[in-house]
Amino acid sequence: MWSKKKKSYFAIAMKTLSYLPLFLLLFACLQCKSQSKQITPEMAQNVTRYNAKIDELIGRALTNGFRIVREEKLHLRNNVDMLLNISLMEGTWYHFCFIGDPSSTKVKATLFKEGVGDLVQDRIKVKREHEFWTEFSFVCPQSGNYEFIVSQKGPFARPLSYLAVFKKNKVATNSSNE
Repeated sequence: MWSKKKKSYFAIAMKTLSYLPLFLLLFACLQCKSQSKQITPEMAQNVTRYNAKIDELIGRALTNGFRIVREEKLHLRNNVDMLLNISLMEGTWYHFCFIGDPSSTKVKATLFKEGVGDLVQDRIKVKREHEFWTEFSFVCPQSGNYEFIVSQKGPFARPLSYLAVFKKNKVATNSSNE
């Protein structure tokens, strides 16, 4: 017969071995996850194109006399709308730039005001139009809070996403009574 000491070693060994399949499964999952995060040449090229487009659009807006009032990299999820609240002032000229992931198939941006509806809505099919960004200028007709809704559809769960909002001083209106 076995002594109590040998039985306890045997019990510990058996208990440890029962966790072995779980440990191996966890290790395999971690290996798969780490391999899926490797940057491919296509991903590197997309990041380069994305950053170049951001620099181009900011440079053009600044050259045209706009100044940045909001810019951020957005933490979008694939195919999920993200709502951003933006306060705008009447008579001010705004320029919006939304740059999506170059590997996306669809990029969508909508500027909305409660009681007014969609003021601007842009949907881009990336493969067909060879564009992964949208930009538009807008003279604000009424001060208040506006909703800017963005989304994109593509192969990644967290696509590259960037927003920049620019403004110029109030637009001069013709108020002379001639």
